[in-house]
Amino acid sequence: MCTWFPRWPIQRLYAVQPALRRQPLALFAESAQRLRITACCPQAERCGVRVGQSLADAKAMLSDASYQPATSEADRTALRELALEAQRFTPLVGLEDAAEPESLFWDISGCPHLWGGERPFFQAVTDYWKSRRYTVRLALADTVGAAWAVAHYGPTASLIPSGREAAVLANLPLAALRLPKATLSRLGAMGLHRIGDVQKLPRKSLPSRFGAELLQRLDQAFGEQPEWFAAERLQEPLVVSRTWDEPITDQLAVAIVNRELLHELLAQVAQRSCGLHEVRGEFQTETKTVPVELHVTEPTLDEAHWNELIALRLERQPWPGGVLRVTWMALRLGVLHRQQGTLFAQDHAADQSRAVHALVDRLTSRLGAGAVLRVEIRPDPQPEQAVALIPWHQPAANEEAPFVAEQWRSRPMRLLPVPHPIEVMPVVPDGPPLRMSWEGRSYRVIHQQGPERIETGWWRTEDARRDYYRVQWDDGTEVWAFRDRRSGGWFLHGFFD
Repeated sequence: MCTWFPRWPIQRLYAVQPALRRQPLALFAESAQRLRITACCPQAERCGVRVGQSLADAKAMLSDASYQPATSEADRTALRELALEAQRFTPLVGLEDAAEPESLFWDISGCPHLWGGERPFFQAVTDYWKSRRYTVRLALADTVGAAWAVAHYGPTASLIPSGREAAVLANLPLAALRLPKATLSRLGAMGLHRIGDVQKLPRKSLPSRFGAELLQRLDQAFGEQPEWFAAERLQEPLVVSRTWDEPITDQLAVAIVNRELLHELLAQVAQRSCGLHEVRGEFQTETKTVPVELHVTEPTLDEAHWNELIALRLERQPWPGGVLRVTWMALRLGVLHRQQGTLFAQDHAADQSRAVHALVDRLTSRLGAGAVLRVEIRPDPQPEQAVALIPWHQPAANEEAPFVAEQWRSRPMRLLPVPHPIEVMPVVPDGPPLRMSWEGRSYRVIHQQGPERIETGWWRTEDARRDYYRVQWDDGTEVWAFRDRRSGGWFLHGFFD
C-alpha cells in the first residue's frame, strides 16, 4: 500500500503550527543564487503563486502570505516519524526512495484480516490520517510501483484487484512510472503520453531509445521485477561514546580511544550475529562537531580492518581544537559472509575476493568513494557506449547478461580512447581492406572477417553508421577497424591482444 501526503512540506508545517492554516503559506529555498518558491498551499496557488517563482515576485503578487524557509531534512525526519507511527497497522512501513519523499510504503501482508478484510483495513487507515488532519491519497496493489502510480495519478482511495494492474495502469500518464524529466520529455516528443502507449512498443527497443530505467519501472509496476523499500525500525541504535572534561589535543590518545570504542561497538554487533557495514563517528571539539562516515564493501567484524580504515580517514582530517567527546554509531549492519570449511584444498578465489574488497575499502577511505571506480559492461551496440566507469560501491545495473556476453565475444579487449583515422586501400570501392597504413607503416592484410554493421538510432545526439572488420596484418597483429558509412573514411578502433 502507498500513502501519499500531497504538499508534504506544507502539511508538516500545518501540524507544527496550526495557526498557519489561516493564511496563504509558501516555502522558499535558494536555487541558482536566487530565492525561489519550492512549495505553496492551494490558497496561495489560487492567488497566482507558483513553484519555481522567485520569492520577490511572489511577495509582490501576494504580500499578505506567510513565507517560510524550506527545510527538507525536517520534512524527511517528520515523515520518518509518521512511518514509525503507522506501525500500529503493520510492522513494515518505510519512506519512498526519493530526494524529497512525500509517500510511505506499507507491506500489509497478513494484516488486513485483523480488521475484517482489505476494505475495512483501508478505511481504518484513511480515517486515522483524517483524524490527524492530514490530507492523504491511498492505493493498494500487488506491487510497489503500481501502488505509487495509482496513489498519485489514479482515483482516490483505490484498491486494485490482484492481477488487474495492467488494465488500471494503461490509462495513467507516464509520470506515474517515476521516470526522470528528460525521459518523459523524449517520450512526449514522440507522442507517447500514457503507460499503455509504451506497452505497445517492442521491449527490446525501449532501453536504447529511452534508457534502461523505463523498462525497469515497467517491470516493477507489473511485478516482473522485484522492488523493495527500507522499513523504518524502532530499534535502538548501537552507540558507544567517551566524554572528557578537558579537551584532548594528543592525536595518539584519540586514536587509542577510537580503538577501544570500536572494540565495544563490534562486540555489540557480534551479539546480533551480524557484521558492521557502515559506521558514523562524531568528534565534538571545542568549536564544532566533526562527522566521519565509513562503509565497507561487505559486512565484517574484522577489528584490524576497521581500525585501519578509521586511521586512513582521520589522518587527513583537520581538527578545530581539542576533542571533548568521541561517539561511534553503527548505521547499517549486514549478514556476515560465511564459508564452509574444507578438509584439503583452500578456496583461493574467496581469499582473493576478500583481499580485493579490503583494498577497495582502504582506497575509498583515503581517496573518497568517487575516486575508486570499476568498469561496467552495458548492452549497447556502439563500442564507446558499451562500457562505463562507475563508483565501486554503486550497485550494478540490471542488464541482459546473455546479450552482453554475445556482444563482447567478437570484440577486442583493448580499444583506443577514440577511433583513429587510417589510410586503407580496399579490394573494391566500399569493400573490405587490402592494405592499411598505421603510424607511418604500411601493412598487408592477410585475413579479414566482416563486415559487422553497427548502426544507432536517430534519437541519439550523433548517430553511428559503421562497417567493422576484424583484420590480421602480415606481421601477425589483429586489429578492429571500421569504415564510416556516412563519410567513407576508415578508422582503427582496437587491438586483439
